[in-house]
Amino acid sequence: MERPPDPAPDRARISEHRLNAARWRPLTEGGAILLPLVAAGIAATRFLPPLAPLPFLAAGAIMLAFRDPDRAIVPQPHAALAPADGRVLRVGREFDDYWQAEMVEVAIFLALTNVHVQRLPLGGEVVAQRRKAGGYRPAMTEAARHGNNQLATYLQTEFGPCTVTQISGLLARRIVTWPKAGDRVEQGERLGMIKFGSQVTLRLPTSARVLVQAGDRVSGGRTVIAEV
Repeated sequence: MERPPDPAPDRARISEHRLNAARWRPLTEGGAILLPLVAAGIAATRFLPPLAPLPFLAAGAIMLAFRDPDRAIVPQPHAALAPADGRVLRVGREFDDYWQAEMVEVAIFLALTNVHVQRLPLGGEVVAQRRKAGGYRPAMTEAARHGNNQLATYLQTEFGPCTVTQISGLLARRIVTWPKAGDRVEQGERLGMIKFGSQVTLRLPTSARVLVQAGDRVSGGRTVIAEV
């Protein structure tokens, strides 16, 4: 199954929209975990030197998990970009309760080592957001897609309706989004973050031609995953 290559850096531009302002996510989103670990490391250095490396190593892992690198976003007319880094789990069709229509769905699994910030596949207006309480099953499973804690963001775009759903995993306990209902957003902007490994699904109109398949690696805001 063919798909266009990821855009070359020399064609890129950085969006200046408010949601793409540079931020240090390990502190803004992970500070409640990171700062106590650093404090514990400092205390251990003084009172229990043999144990001092442990909290610092844990703090390093948190910084890695909460990183949010700036990315060059190349606008892709008539194309949907990947909403997340990770591996494609499945491509299929699902009925969307909000839009009351069958839609094409692409599910992406985010491992612990992937960037955990999600991006918007298309530009448009955020018309609604719905949170669904659920469990914390392993994120790569089919049961997680339907039964785990999740937050769906519904976009109305010039190409039709679009749904991006952030789904928690076994370790993920919190989902955040930055744009809200009523906001107009641009393709590739930051949508939010799932804290630790997770799953993201993208739904598009059935007229969309998906360019990826199960097993493909994708990059949020860079990889073209469907023509719309």
